[in-house]
Amino acid sequence: MPRTQIPCPQCRTPVAAEVEQLFDVGVDPQAKQKLLNGSVNVVQCPNCGFQGQIPLPIVYHDPSKDLLLTYFPPELNTPVMEQERQIAPYMSRVVDNLKQEDRKAYLFKPQQMFTYQNLIEKVLEGEGITKEMLQAQQKRVELLQSLLTAPEDSIVDVVQKNADTVDADFFTLLSRMLQAGLGAGDENAAVRLGKIQEALLEHTDLGKQIKQQADEIEAARAALESAGTELTREKLQDLLLDAVDSDGRLNAMVGMARPGLDYVFFQQLSERIDKAEGDEKTKLSTLREKLLDITKQIDEQLQVRVAAAQGNLDAMLNAENPLDMLQQNPAILDELFVQVINQNLQQAAEQKDGERLQKLQRLAMLIQQLINPGYNPTLLEDLIEAADDAARSKVAEENKDSITPEFLESLSAMMAQLQESPDQALAERVRQAYRAALKVSMQKGMQGK
Repeated sequence: MPRTQIPCPQCRTPVAAEVEQLFDVGVDPQAKQKLLNGSVNVVQCPNCGFQGQIPLPIVYHDPSKDLLLTYFPPELNTPVMEQERQIAPYMSRVVDNLKQEDRKAYLFKPQQMFTYQNLIEKVLEGEGITKEMLQAQQKRVELLQSLLTAPEDSIVDVVQKNADTVDADFFTLLSRMLQAGLGAGDENAAVRLGKIQEALLEHTDLGKQIKQQADEIEAARAALESAGTELTREKLQDLLLDAVDSDGRLNAMVGMARPGLDYVFFQQLSERIDKAEGDEKTKLSTLREKLLDITKQIDEQLQVRVAAAQGNLDAMLNAENPLDMLQQNPAILDELFVQVINQNLQQAAEQKDGERLQKLQRLAMLIQQLINPGYNPTLLEDLIEAADDAARSKVAEENKDSITPEFLESLSAMMAQLQESPDQALAERVRQAYRAALKVSMQKGMQGK
């Protein structure tokens, strides 16, 4: 963003600020997020101490949604004709940024927003987030704030009076705050949020359902663990048969034991049904029908997740800065995503697609940087690219202060990740790097003693 001199909204002292008035998603995919998170056009005045957003005319454009919005702060008291004159250059840039065939009628009818809040709500509405949804979220936040500040003996009363606001999204909000409190080491906040959660689980209909589901999942886990290493297909059939009348427990158990429900499992179950009679035959047949339905749903959901993970991976490989994408969307990075990367690495190696293989390897290293804070990509690259063991030892010695236990841990994790990789040449270079780093680390330890 360009820096310019702007008069402080409070004392009118000229202040240097980064200003952005055109938010064109077609040109800058991050433009929407910049506008929504309020991180743009913010100034801090050294004279009067004012800190906040500067009132500036704004043009927002999202060509994928045929959306063109304008906003002119009412506090500027600018006549309509002057407003049009000031906004005109940004409107021209919007049109110039589009190909001739993409210039549609909506460009000549921009929607004028009369308040900044209207502007934000309209952008969110384009994302499927309505004003009613925003109001509902505000109610959740206000209820959570009330529960956090209420006397401890009043928590149940506040929960019962606001039971209609307690939905799945409220539990998600509470869970995120609880995780944040635990992550920050704030024990008092974690204890308080834990008591609020207990009250919600015991005194709301949704809470009771969630608690029942959690109990069923725990019962399913305990049943499978009780079998231990002796869990055969026959034993698994018996455990599932015991849970056939409890859909929650049966669903949980199938989810945990899905790999065991293979072709042979169903073949043996069918043979058992053929031999059974009466109520036992009916119960086993019901079990088979339920298992076929549940496994079908699980497999379909997995296919959707794999497709989404592959889409995210392709987007990252084409992004200028995939690390930014990962940092902004940390939920992308799960076990399934890592499996998809490994599958793509294997395919690229088998197809001898060197360019794609190199991109995938770089992305895998970036992911390691996020997973392990001790990861040092520059040092790792220097160690990997060293000509021989002598050169590698020299690199390690020159960077001994950077060879921390966390760095060694990151290399160890990477070796484990590359163990099944088709690129065993890279795996071997990482192992050599680990040995050189470990040697220097041990020498440091001995010198320290």
